[in-house]
Amino acid sequence: MKVVAFWLPGCEASARTRLSDLQPALGAAGVELELRPWPRGAARRRVGRSLGEHDVVLLQRVLVEEGVLVGLRRAARALVLDLDDAIDQRPWGRRASLRLRRRYLRTLAACDLVTTGSEHLRQRAARHHPRVRLLPPATAAPAELAARPAPPPLRLLWTGSRHTLPYLEDLGPVLAEVAGGGQLELRVLADQAPQLPPGVPLDFVPWSLEAEEQALGWAHLGLYPLRDDPWSAGKCAYKVRRYMAFGLATLASPQGGGREALEAPTAGWIASTPAEWGSELRRILAEPAQVAEMGQRARALSLARDPLELRGTRFASILAEAAAVGRRRSTRG
Repeated sequence: MKVVAFWLPGCEASARTRLSDLQPALGAAGVELELRPWPRGAARRRVGRSLGEHDVVLLQRVLVEEGVLVGLRRAARALVLDLDDAIDQRPWGRRASLRLRRRYLRTLAACDLVTTGSEHLRQRAARHHPRVRLLPPATAAPAELAARPAPPPLRLLWTGSRHTLPYLEDLGPVLAEVAGGGQLELRVLADQAPQLPPGVPLDFVPWSLEAEEQALGWAHLGLYPLRDDPWSAGKCAYKVRRYMAFGLATLASPQGGGREALEAPTAGWIASTPAEWGSELRRILAEPAQVAEMGQRARALSLARDPLELRGTRFASILAEAAAVGRRRSTRG
């Protein structure tokens, strides 16, 4: 089966975790996946001419304007939309765009099948589409883990980008309050340093895949704070699953797939408000043995549930279903 997937420039992290990381597993399952950036400007209107003999066309986060969508729908044997964010919403409390919402609904309606990275996104899409399939994030896990020195200090890790730094910065006062006495250290990996109170013991490292893996082997506890808003609710907790694969305990917000990924309280702790974050961090500091135990449980769950090979097999099955839907539609036409 031949599949061409269009990814949205500027969303390279999504393209990597949702597509390119799964290419080897898809290939082993008989799926030849070609990746292309979504073209800009007038080139979009010619995109249908280049689809060739592909069985499935996949749009990763791409919402298509109406004039282009008609031609794409006509040219594609089967059309799939993959969602790993609430891309019809706007972040940081900005007012939702009616134009964006219409494009989201039109793209959904044109597709034969929709895949989502979280149950929240699946339920949202299922209000408007009859075939929505859950495909949670997958992640590679190291074969072995090096021993970590037991806390204190408790080593905290947050990874992300300048676009998600406000989630961490919201916790600044809590982290400063809990950090007294040198009981914890915080390492942040991003493309920009966070603005945190002076009392937070911060080690900022520019993000790279190599630096991230080193930090995952260094830390005891991964942080996954979010806000309680429609945009944050659409997150899919990839970083939580990444923490888990490396044997980290995680303290997470319930939104954005955090509770879902941790199967809380199986493999981590949940905190909703700044007061709860502070309370949980103080409790964890008081019971450091629980951190290692929770990390072991998290890794066991990750290895059983989130390997790239398992997710690739599931993805191949979903793509085969989409191709079959497309064939039926073509026959009826």
